[in-house]
Amino acid sequence: MQKKHLIRIFSLLLAVMFVIAVFASCGNAQNESQADSGTEPQSQEESSKDENAFRLEKRDFGGEVIKILTPRSDGYGGCEIAASEITTEPVNDASYNRAKLISETYGLNVEQHFSDNVMESIRTQTESGLDEFQACTSSIYNLSKLAADGIFYDLKHIASNSYIDLNQPYWDDAVTRDLSIQDTIYYATGDIVVTDDDATWAIFFNKDIMKNMNIMADYPYESIYDLVKDEKWTLDKLHEMAKKGTIQVSDGELVFGVDSQDTWGLMAQCYDSYAFTAGCGEGFIQRDGDGLRISLGDESNINAFRQVFDMMWDTSCVGVAEISGRKSNAKDFYGDELKIFENGKALFMPYRIGAVQEEGMREADIHYGLLPMPKLNELQDTYASTETVYWCTAVSIPLTNVQKFDATCYALELLAYYGKELMTPEYYDRTLKNKRFEDQESTEMLDMIFRNRTYDIGAVYNFGEILYFYTSILMSGENTQVSSLQKNLPVYQSAIDDFLAIVNSSPV
Repeated sequence: MQKKHLIRIFSLLLAVMFVIAVFASCGNAQNESQADSGTEPQSQEESSKDENAFRLEKRDFGGEVIKILTPRSDGYGGCEIAASEITTEPVNDASYNRAKLISETYGLNVEQHFSDNVMESIRTQTESGLDEFQACTSSIYNLSKLAADGIFYDLKHIASNSYIDLNQPYWDDAVTRDLSIQDTIYYATGDIVVTDDDATWAIFFNKDIMKNMNIMADYPYESIYDLVKDEKWTLDKLHEMAKKGTIQVSDGELVFGVDSQDTWGLMAQCYDSYAFTAGCGEGFIQRDGDGLRISLGDESNINAFRQVFDMMWDTSCVGVAEISGRKSNAKDFYGDELKIFENGKALFMPYRIGAVQEEGMREADIHYGLLPMPKLNELQDTYASTETVYWCTAVSIPLTNVQKFDATCYALELLAYYGKELMTPEYYDRTLKNKRFEDQESTEMLDMIFRNRTYDIGAVYNFGEILYFYTSILMSGENTQVSSLQKNLPVYQSAIDDFLAIVNSSPV
């Protein structure tokens, strides 16, 4: 508690310093604006793209360096902010070219730095009053922990400039829509990165099993894609097809394992109990005016989870990694889950879309497609696919950033805009659509999935460990949703109240 009080006091001091810095920078901004007229002329095409398409007035920041701290990663996370070199990998090279364009056109040198623990590094920086890194990226799950301590700026109400506009199409408006609390938001994602898309949850399915076992014979559709397009893709349909797609070779129960000859109708993990329920339009918490309401006790929520629970505990066709894996003495539940699907031994598997980038899925000798998470029933308005909060990347600005605050905001808006122009096409069209999926229908499913992406405040902020509510019940083997909620409700509510108190006392 003592550290939190120190951070809040420090935040108040920073707010005062910030106001002073804004007034002091007014004259500099005017000089910079005048200096713009003497910049090197651009081609007509470049000038049109840079000055007319990008909504902000063109500025030259004179080589200002903006350091952004990111988690160390061998995947896209290691290059998606500002790649340091050309490698012939499309997303990496698009990131490099974006940073180069921003440097040459706007005088902003964006540098990507790495940490094994971004949270700890930013917390230490804040408590020390340093400004080593002007922004940071991490999973929204991690960033929310720092936001709960009042360490980040509210990106919706920036007093000194209008550089960041979260209503622009290159920012993910679902984050603002679903995760704003009392009209504040402390992080943003969208075309500034690609790992937010990688973290989106969807259903992979084996097209060979679907065809060879004639799964669609009992439905009036030529393909499962047509069923989805007709808004009839539901939990019941998934469960029915999973039963039809199961092939048991072993004696007794189906065997979970990479060497098993059994074919599962549905291969899943405990996290899917939340992902399926979110796909039904339900979750942990809903906004209620300026407050937050725990929705786990709603009748619609209870009904949705009951159906999810019953399906995931149908061991005649469903294998849950943490449950079936333990019975089979598996050492790597999640690795084996993915491997079972790659080996062609599962009809369906919910997973993050980024799995298609991994070596096993790239080299798998199967034909697979992609579907949105199923609806609860046909009365549900739209499909809904949530994110895995552990992988979805967002960006925040620490309160220690005072002197370079304006430049940072301008840089983030540039990164997001040119991300949409340069980087997203390489990731979405060239890599995901053209390389990883072999049919036009899967790419249409991708559009549908990203269009209907949702977030849950409870999952992101994990108030009182609420994120594990569904998974712990599933692991227990008994659906105790009502009694578990009664037991845990005071803990959840207390955590929510504590966070709202911080939001209300924030100086910025």
